[in-house]
Amino acid sequence: MGNFKHIELAKKLKALAEKGVGGEKINAEKMLNSLLRKHNLTIEDIEGEKIDHYFFKLKKEDERLWSQIVKSVNNKIKCYGPFPDKDIKRVGLGGNYMIDCTTSEWVEIEAKNTIYQRLYKDEVNIFYHAFCTANNILVQPDKEIDISDLTEEELKTLLRVRKLSKNISTAQTLNKALHKL
Repeated sequence: MGNFKHIELAKKLKALAEKGVGGEKINAEKMLNSLLRKHNLTIEDIEGEKIDHYFFKLKKEDERLWSQIVKSVNNKIKCYGPFPDKDIKRVGLGGNYMIDCTTSEWVEIEAKNTIYQRLYKDEVNIFYHAFCTANNILVQPDKEIDISDLTEEELKTLLRVRKLSKNISTAQTLNKALHKL
């Protein structure tokens, strides 16, 4: 965090402004206010935020990645859930999972989750195609694809699938047995 040094200095100035005497106290208050303005900080930034409950809805298949995201923000965040649907409705919970964290941690978790869940699903899709290609079970389209019709992004994805498929374990024994039938 780039503001860490400024926050530590602001904490010291705040303590001096609260406990100082006379001109020392006044100077510390002025320096604190100047530092806060200059670095776009607030008193909450230097005092820390209170921990609150945050609810969210999560599918079972997204739980592992979500947990990694939460713990990457702060390994000490407490996570609860999944809560049964009947309890969610009966108690009026805002989702099937809950975490205890600060507002800034929650904002970071939500931002990371939006990005990483999408990236993860894209990567799983690429792996799926590579796995099917490696095991020769990918259903080919009815008409031949002309590579020149692909966008740059589609071509990059196709090349990644082909490269990845070369490093995937295959069911060669199964394929050989099926071909003998």
